[in-house]
Amino acid sequence: MGISFTEPLWWLALPVILAAAWYLRLPWLQMARLAGRGPWRREISRVAFRFAILILLVTVLAGPHLIMPVQRQAVVLALDASASVGPARSRGEQWIREALKAKPAAALAGVVAFGQRAVVEEPPGLRPVFHQLGTDPGMAGSRVGEALRLAGALFPGDARRRVVLLSDGRDTGGDAVAAARQLREEGVRVDVVPLGGPAGPDVRVEALKVPPLARVGERTTLEVVVTATRDTRATLYIDRDGMVVASREVQLRAGENRISISVDAGSAGLHSYQARLVAADTARDVFTANNRAGGVQRVSGPPHVLVVSPDIKEAVPLVRSLRSAGKVEVTVVTPEGVPGGLAAWARYQAVFLVNVPAFSLGEKTMQEIETYVRDGGGGLVMVGGPDSYGPGGYAGTPVERALPVEMRISGRGEMPSLGLMLVIDKSGSMSGEAGGADKMSLAKEAAARSISILTKKDRVGVIAFDSQPWLVVPLTPVDDSERLRQEIGSIYAGGGTEIFPALASAYEILKDAPTRLKHIILLTDGISASGGSYQELARAMREKGITLTCVAVGPGADAGMLKALAELGRGRFYATADAGTIPAIFTKETVMATRSFAVNERFFPRAAATSPLLQGLEKVPVLEGYITVTAKDRAETVLVSHRGDPVLVSWQYGLGRAVAWTPDIAGRWSAAWAESQVFPRLWGNVLSWILPAVDTSPVQVQAEAVGGTEAAAAIQGEEPAAVAGSAPQAGAPGDSVVRVNVDDPGHWQMVRQFTAILTGPDGETRTFDLHPAGPGRYTGQTTVAGPGAYLVSVTAANGGSPALVAQTGLVVSYPAEYRETGVDLGRLEEIARAGGGRVLASPVEAFAPDLPPVRAGRDLSSPLLALAAVLWLLDVAGRRLVIGAEERAALRRAWSTAWQRLTRRGGDATEPAPAWTGRTLATVEKLGFRSGRRGNNAVTGSQTDGGGKAGSEAAETHPVAGRAGGGEETGSLQEQRAGRGAGPVQPDSPQDTAARLLAAKRRRKS
Repeated sequence: MGISFTEPLWWLALPVILAAAWYLRLPWLQMARLAGRGPWRREISRVAFRFAILILLVTVLAGPHLIMPVQRQAVVLALDASASVGPARSRGEQWIREALKAKPAAALAGVVAFGQRAVVEEPPGLRPVFHQLGTDPGMAGSRVGEALRLAGALFPGDARRRVVLLSDGRDTGGDAVAAARQLREEGVRVDVVPLGGPAGPDVRVEALKVPPLARVGERTTLEVVVTATRDTRATLYIDRDGMVVASREVQLRAGENRISISVDAGSAGLHSYQARLVAADTARDVFTANNRAGGVQRVSGPPHVLVVSPDIKEAVPLVRSLRSAGKVEVTVVTPEGVPGGLAAWARYQAVFLVNVPAFSLGEKTMQEIETYVRDGGGGLVMVGGPDSYGPGGYAGTPVERALPVEMRISGRGEMPSLGLMLVIDKSGSMSGEAGGADKMSLAKEAAARSISILTKKDRVGVIAFDSQPWLVVPLTPVDDSERLRQEIGSIYAGGGTEIFPALASAYEILKDAPTRLKHIILLTDGISASGGSYQELARAMREKGITLTCVAVGPGADAGMLKALAELGRGRFYATADAGTIPAIFTKETVMATRSFAVNERFFPRAAATSPLLQGLEKVPVLEGYITVTAKDRAETVLVSHRGDPVLVSWQYGLGRAVAWTPDIAGRWSAAWAESQVFPRLWGNVLSWILPAVDTSPVQVQAEAVGGTEAAAAIQGEEPAAVAGSAPQAGAPGDSVVRVNVDDPGHWQMVRQFTAILTGPDGETRTFDLHPAGPGRYTGQTTVAGPGAYLVSVTAANGGSPALVAQTGLVVSYPAEYRETGVDLGRLEEIARAGGGRVLASPVEAFAPDLPPVRAGRDLSSPLLALAAVLWLLDVAGRRLVIGAEERAALRRAWSTAWQRLTRRGGDATEPAPAWTGRTLATVEKLGFRSGRRGNNAVTGSQTDGGGKAGSEAAETHPVAGRAGGGEETGSLQEQRAGRGAGPVQPDSPQDTAARLLAAKRRRKS
């Protein structure tokens, strides 16, 4: 036992503080010394009190702790919930329950679960409640080191500490031993419990090696590396861009197998490959999650262009013009056939959208197109038509962000005001999904996006309905979009479906609105529970100039009735199975109701700027119309109409380029252009300009994914010399590390600034710098958390703006967690040795009293502060309170009474007094009797002299306590009282007291 201080330097200030206090009190001490000994002693006592208070305060500031040994334990049980543990997880939960039952009453216990991340399941406490894991730490990883560090951070300082690790030892973080060693240095013991069984038979695809480059028309050879624990037969499939291009029956031997297979290189562009292995006997492959691997290959050749059009015939003039402009491969698809995922978009160097409405693409596809242009360096061209630009619902979409034009119309003078009512179904079915998207959330987003398009002179209202209509936003001017968005966000799904009352309420609100245009958008996914006079309501709407558009979401909607309502309401009908298209539909309807975008007038476009897009064009035919848009500030307007509206606009967006052509190509407005040679020249120029401007220097880029121990070392900066100096991105152990290497032999004598952009399958991008690793060599890395195809774009600084110099991709097939299964007992024993523990055999051992002794400090600040406060109160009392003789006597009496009560041992007031009490009282009364007799004689003498009778009467009436006749007193006080009869002893009367005082006075005079 001892005392320690956390801030001992405060003791150096104590002499200075005491000296200052003495100096400040010195005048009072001098005056007290002159006043006498009493004041001097009082002043000295006051100074001593204050010195004691200051010493206590300085002691508190120094952080006093009483060091003493502690006996209680604190145990944290860390349970592995990763995929490699499998069904053994339930056994681990049972082990923890049994260990908690055996916990001593004074011990603390907590539970940590870990997988891809470590989470606290139950914090350490005296009564932990645990039945099974209630958290989801993720199954695609086993971050043992993170779990050990988290468990060590939960311990209190005043306990003997132990971590019990329940795991199979398959650590994907690679730092478990280091974490256990660190805990041991901190006084924490790490014990382990093997969780799981022996590894079963398994077939694992280790890697798919794909040549990074190929040419169109070549055959490329792929190599598949397979590891099998037993001899088995299997079928190998090779997929390219999701389609099977080759398959083969293979005989696998135990150990490593290398299988080569040759396939056609395919079209130009970036292609993703995947090797899949299916064992003939499933009993010889118990874990199938590791039966695939992927790779990426870039095929050089003529550019590959994707044309998207709802009507294939409408795109024929464009396809013919592109092919006549040069050697180019063109693929035409409808909106339903567009690629999925960024890696699939990367197969094409440019994308043309021909009169495609936004809702037919969906929100996810439009986000992929924006990422494809901005981060992938692809080209984008939008061609006009009745369903493009503003009429197509592109306002506020990701595609609008990528285009060089905005969908709003500016410079057109006074636009008609719009009164818009949004009638949204909020029944219980709207809480579900349609096409993988949440219907209610997207309906609210659609309403908010419609409001963002309106101007301040427009008015908007929102009705949400279930079994009855609910007015969410009354018809109000659009002057506070944020407030309206918050009110719309309060809508929640629940209830039935009644369409007619909600539609009638919208009509009543809108019929007298002071706007020139009035429009209702109805959205529902169900069938109304009851009918109504829809025809009469539609007739009343027509009389008031109100139009109605109906949107049916999902297969459960009454499409027939909604379509009929839209026709009666002179509006449009939309049926969609994907809730992701709802915002685009609302946007399209809002802008269509507000204004007309089409200009149907004949004109000759004129050049507004010198541009490569106009190369070789001297005279152009007439155009019959276009869609009105507004060019963005940084865009270059190449051609304008007779009204000054943009006809051809271009700009650079990120790494890619985009072009907007506001007329059509099907002959509605551009028939003269399609019949002339102008179209092939124009679209040839556009294609040449938007194709990715890849640097012609021989820059080569390679990307690879690593995981497990190698990934952990990379994250922690423990890189080999080849990548020294690279800046690892923030990541967690267990994530796959993407390492990018660039070779630039053409500029080996100089240092260039390269940046890599990694785009994942979900569209998320990570940007990181590449650092020199040798002459003409650069490297860098970042982390990715999930499997999928990733696109890597490498840019170089070019006059202040980045230029795309190389591009590749990679495929992360499966996490390192799936690489091996079964208990790694050797690894667990290594962790236990590093943590100073052992392998536990039973749950009772989790709280075994075999932990080393721990000495902990108990903070003494609180009791010392309390003592200082008491001394301060006593000091104040000594200065403010004056205690005289009477107060001191009263205090002494109170103290005596309290002491007698404290020292009395049992019994009550009625028990007999000791014998010596009676004898003492008898002696006292005898003395009183003799004194009284002498007084009587004196009084009698006086009476004789004075002849009065009073003295004799006084003598006769003077009582003597305990007196019986004239004899001596004997016996106890109780016996005397019994001789005089029952009842209490009567006190002297006032007359007796006065007589005695008078006799005493006469004696003094005599």
